[in-house]
Amino acid sequence: MLIFLTYINTIIKMRNLDHFKFISLLIILASCGGGGGGGSADPNPIVPNVSLSFSSNLSEIYIHNKIILTWSSSNADSCSASGDWSGTKANNGSEEIVIREAKESSFILICSSSSSSVNKNITVTSISPYLYADHWDEINTYRESLKSVYENPVGINQEETWFKTFTIPQSRFTTDVTNTFIDDENFKGNVGYDTWINIGDSTFNLNCNWVPQKPNEGAIKIIELIDGVFTNFYYKEIEGCNHPLPLKNSDGSFQIVFPGHDEGKISAGLAPYATSFVFDVSSKEFFDMDIILASHGQGIFDYDLDGDDDIITTGAGWFINDRNASVSTKNCGEIGILQNNGFNDFNLITVPLPNDVSNPDPATNGFLPNEGCGGAMSAHAYVENNILYVTYTDFNSNPNHTNPSWIIEPEKNVVIKYDLNNLNILEVIELPIPYVEANFINLEYYQEDQNWIGGNGKSHDTHSQFLDIDYDGDKDILISNQSYWYEKSNVLQIIINDDGVYRDQTAQRLFNWNIRTGSLHHWNFSDVNGDGYLDITTTDGCGGPPSGSGLNLPRNFGCEKKLAINDGTGHFIQIIGPMEIYQIFENNEYKTGQLGAIFSLDNDKNLKWTYMTGKGCNDGCYANGDWDVFIASLDSPLSTGPNGIDPSLVGEDGYSEFFYLLNNLSARTAVESGEYENGLEHYIAVGKDQGLLPNAKSLSSIVVESYDSNPKQKIN
Repeated sequence: MLIFLTYINTIIKMRNLDHFKFISLLIILASCGGGGGGGSADPNPIVPNVSLSFSSNLSEIYIHNKIILTWSSSNADSCSASGDWSGTKANNGSEEIVIREAKESSFILICSSSSSSVNKNITVTSISPYLYADHWDEINTYRESLKSVYENPVGINQEETWFKTFTIPQSRFTTDVTNTFIDDENFKGNVGYDTWINIGDSTFNLNCNWVPQKPNEGAIKIIELIDGVFTNFYYKEIEGCNHPLPLKNSDGSFQIVFPGHDEGKISAGLAPYATSFVFDVSSKEFFDMDIILASHGQGIFDYDLDGDDDIITTGAGWFINDRNASVSTKNCGEIGILQNNGFNDFNLITVPLPNDVSNPDPATNGFLPNEGCGGAMSAHAYVENNILYVTYTDFNSNPNHTNPSWIIEPEKNVVIKYDLNNLNILEVIELPIPYVEANFINLEYYQEDQNWIGGNGKSHDTHSQFLDIDYDGDKDILISNQSYWYEKSNVLQIIINDDGVYRDQTAQRLFNWNIRTGSLHHWNFSDVNGDGYLDITTTDGCGGPPSGSGLNLPRNFGCEKKLAINDGTGHFIQIIGPMEIYQIFENNEYKTGQLGAIFSLDNDKNLKWTYMTGKGCNDGCYANGDWDVFIASLDSPLSTGPNGIDPSLVGEDGYSEFFYLLNNLSARTAVESGEYENGLEHYIAVGKDQGLLPNAKSLSSIVVESYDSNPKQKIN
């Protein structure tokens, strides 16, 4: 010890070290050394174990969405990942991971030191939102059966891809059945068309009808749903009517007009004039309008631009107050505008047709012999730049005009421009020949008489509508038609306004469209999938399979109930039809209803179809006044993704499947080949990187103002 201290003192002197500091160090060394008999360091020191915390913010997601994995460790030298992720990871951190496939993913994290390791596993379930229609084979069998007996087409653009990627699956529909009582053996829906209107929490389903070959057996039907539940039924027996018209007044109130029309009187040799009614949505009462009409086809527009909806209608001519007028006047006489001045307060303004006939002869119902009868099956109108535009269908022009430019070929449709100030005719424009006549062969007239040859023609164009369907700022025209010949068909004629030139583009703008169904007299427009563009819902009866064809087709296949969405540029694809709406009930029978399904869309964008038939029996029976009310509903609102799903579920809000596949052939080819299951998957995988447009927003100008679920003439 003495030698050691002597040595230390020598070092201090040589190094000139601080004596006090060195003594302190020496004391520390002494205390560590133990003393008393000496000792040595522990050869196996205790090293703390690795600890690990590992979590995910979500345990279940839709595909193409991300999860966030978060972890922290202590006493670890390194961390590594395996399973559905990989690589070396920081000892502490977080990571976003997008899961592309529908499966159960396993994320494993191992953190280790030289003496220990911890292994943790997190499982995340990813779900595909896609649900495809599985009844293509059934539908295609029916189509092929029709092809075997028909010379002409049975549909437009009916390829498998258009059906499978867009049709809403039958499994998404549910049907509730309740009961009501109506003591009227004549209760039925034909011939009648329907619409709906939302007021507060109530959805009013509207229908009125006349009965073929039977005068004075029509009725008004109003089914009220509150929060989607059948609540009230308002019913009134009338002479006849075919179109309910919900009008909105400038003060925000509503009234529902039922213009008179009763073709059942024609069998008795009388013109189809009938009393008109209005329904007060506040008091739930019907009021006689003191207006007699034969209103075959009409439309809603604002004639005087005062904010009150007005009506233009056919059948408002010289015999408006004569219920006993001759049947030969049924499509003759002036068009009328019902100017709305408030509840049940209308002025009738007659609109001249370009007849140029002087000194009418009362003995020939107002027209000189062999000069024909100016008239129309339907009319619609709009006002722009002090001009009144009116479209007339099945227009039969007088050939003896003093103005040769007004001579229209028989059986054609026209647009007539009027000076709004005095209703003087400025121009008469002949529209393209009706679709079925231009695109079908060997058509025959329903009857070879003057009502059809030179009048109604072969296509019986029963309704017209001005609408800017391609969103380019001018008004296009849609015309429905119904052919009565053996190969019975119905088609919407889509006429595009190209800077004042009207072009038929039907074949390029309808997709997955079945034309061998029922009777297409009328349609409505509303935004059913929330993209701001107006879509089509048809409204008519259920004719069943073609008579005399010998085909074994279910009755509901022949019903005229469709919903077609707009791609944003005026192309429409059917996504819901009668096979989805009408499904099997007791006795393996399709309940299509004596009152056919009325489409409605409530304030929460829930889609419903409401119809009625005799309680406890198949379609067509009376059942002593007991009626079942069927409400078919979708399980959730429609959107713009494949088969109506919401594309935001996979992180692509605003994507439109119809627009994308319609405008990108490479994507459609990839879906048709099975490389991608739908267009949205193609867009996510390659289309987005290629800069392909997901929707029409950059191509069409649309401003959504206070738009609600009521049927609309326009949005912007």
